[in-house]
Amino acid sequence: MLKNILLSIILIASVVSSAFIFKAGDSGANSNESYVQMSLNQEKCGTTEYMEWLKKNDNSYAKFLEELEKFTQQYIKEHGSEIKRGTVVTIPTVVHVVWNTSTQNISDDQIYSQIDVLSEDFRRWNLDTANTPAPFKPLGADAEVQFVLAKRDPNNNPSIGITRTQTTVSSFGTNNAVKFTASGGHDAWDRDKYLNVWTCNLSSGLLGYAQFPGGPAATDGVVVGYNYFGRIGTLSPPFNKGRTATHEVGHWLWLYHIWGDDNGACFGTDQVEDTPNQGSEFYGCPSFPQLDACTPNSPGVMFMNYMDYTDDGCMNIFTMGQSVRMQSALTGPRLPITTSTGGDPVSGTPICAFRADSLSILYGQPVHFYDLSAGIPTGWQWTFTGGNPPSSTQQNPTVSYSTPGLYTVKLRVSNSSGNDSLTKVNYIRVRGAAMSPFNIVSPPSFTRVTVSATDTSKVHFIWTKSSANPSVTYKMKIRKIATQTDYLFTSNSSGLDSVVSIRKSTLDSLAEVMGTTGDSVRCTWRTWAYNGIDSLQSANSFIVTLVRSTIGIQIISTEVPGQFALYNNYPNPFNPVTKIKFDIPGNINNESVKLVVYDILGREAAILVNQNLKAGRYETDWDAADYPSGIYFYSISAGDFKQTRKMVLIK
Repeated sequence: MLKNILLSIILIASVVSSAFIFKAGDSGANSNESYVQMSLNQEKCGTTEYMEWLKKNDNSYAKFLEELEKFTQQYIKEHGSEIKRGTVVTIPTVVHVVWNTSTQNISDDQIYSQIDVLSEDFRRWNLDTANTPAPFKPLGADAEVQFVLAKRDPNNNPSIGITRTQTTVSSFGTNNAVKFTASGGHDAWDRDKYLNVWTCNLSSGLLGYAQFPGGPAATDGVVVGYNYFGRIGTLSPPFNKGRTATHEVGHWLWLYHIWGDDNGACFGTDQVEDTPNQGSEFYGCPSFPQLDACTPNSPGVMFMNYMDYTDDGCMNIFTMGQSVRMQSALTGPRLPITTSTGGDPVSGTPICAFRADSLSILYGQPVHFYDLSAGIPTGWQWTFTGGNPPSSTQQNPTVSYSTPGLYTVKLRVSNSSGNDSLTKVNYIRVRGAAMSPFNIVSPPSFTRVTVSATDTSKVHFIWTKSSANPSVTYKMKIRKIATQTDYLFTSNSSGLDSVVSIRKSTLDSLAEVMGTTGDSVRCTWRTWAYNGIDSLQSANSFIVTLVRSTIGIQIISTEVPGQFALYNNYPNPFNPVTKIKFDIPGNINNESVKLVVYDILGREAAILVNQNLKAGRYETDWDAADYPSGIYFYSISAGDFKQTRKMVLIK
């Protein structure tokens, strides 16, 4: 009976395929426009609507699906207890990259990552099986299906299983235009030998769609948005772990949505007995368990199933019942692909391709490179910029990198038919030491720092450490508020330093360059940590005001004083300017003199004099316009002499 049903399916499928082979631009393609309008902005998958459109436009397809379901149920009846076929089916896959902008022209490595995800998910090799809730774990199944990129094209020439088509079409819908060269896409390869997967820019919020078994041969396969394809590269979270393709290939292998597409009712079915009846789709990543009107009792619905609509990071299971259903498709309408030689290498002019087991490693760790070239090359010449070794003639070498950075890798392959080469610029990212969030500490925000051209004392900019690893270094950046120019200062020496010490004379020059308002300039400062390739900025930033001290010392008498003297300032109290006089005696010759103002807490407020002076009587001003009212002390020192007086600022 099973053979008779299968024969009926094959006969109907041939009629359906011939009836539905159309090129974009023909009436068949244009009639699909009515289906495009059915897509909802919130839809992740357009497969069910696409199937309904096919059924509506050709009664033979509806008949085919009826016969296929009969075949499937008979297969399940006869083989349902056989969880394992014992034979793994390897499906040759071709990925058609159709791109309008360079971002859409996804990398080979992004494609490799998607092929990895498909094999892991369908073989239940995925690491997140640990997240499958305990009540459902026994139902998890290895579907005994895995995927490889094609190694030969339909003409038996070497291929890496990737085609690339630049298009003038900015985005594609579900009208299958991406599947035809004539409409800006790429024609399908023989569906009996290859799983065709198209990536492109999809419109209307659609993540992907697939064709169930038995539809038109020219449109058979899966379409996935370029930014939902694979788990590295150009991706849009939360659909960034390759599960959109897993979901769509599930459709391609004859799986329905887990909730049965009944618009929230409980009468629909996905035709699989071990998936709990579910009212409607789930989004996001719900907590377990989840109950609904269709399954009101624990353990609830299986929202983590690949055939639901949850986020990629929440999906982790195909069930045994789904596995048997997929095996029925591979025994029925998908049977020809199980014997395809599309994944077998063929000799010819080589096409160079390679990958690394990791594109981001910690410095000092090894990275393994794998030749994926087509054409069965016999010679390999690798070049590893910055690597150890720097070159290799092995097919699959191992390399280490001792210094953080981005490194280019080149491979040249050859055989008796010719050679080919491929260079991947900045391909390997070698990470530096781990860095943790850190804060700047001192001087605290709103600190006023008096600077002058003659003041060689230092201001210490201090922060907490981001790492105990000495390879992590720091730079302090300061900029005038409301400007975009940063002035950089590097930490003093070792990467363990958490301070930059800057002379006040240097800060005075910086204030002059920035441009002051009056005698000051308001700045922001923060620190950046570097590990050789990555940077991390401090969690906070502070405001500091650089106040330029206008010394303006004048010799007010040619008389040579007999001793040091510091006079009372005038006026006192004052607001905001006061004069300070002092004497330098004749027995002093070019002595270093320092006149400093302190606040009542003994903190340095301003340096009025810091230079070598000859004998004489001097006068200088202190402009305290930017200082608060209060008691201040001014102190002069030169050699062994020191004297201090008090003054009062009243505003």
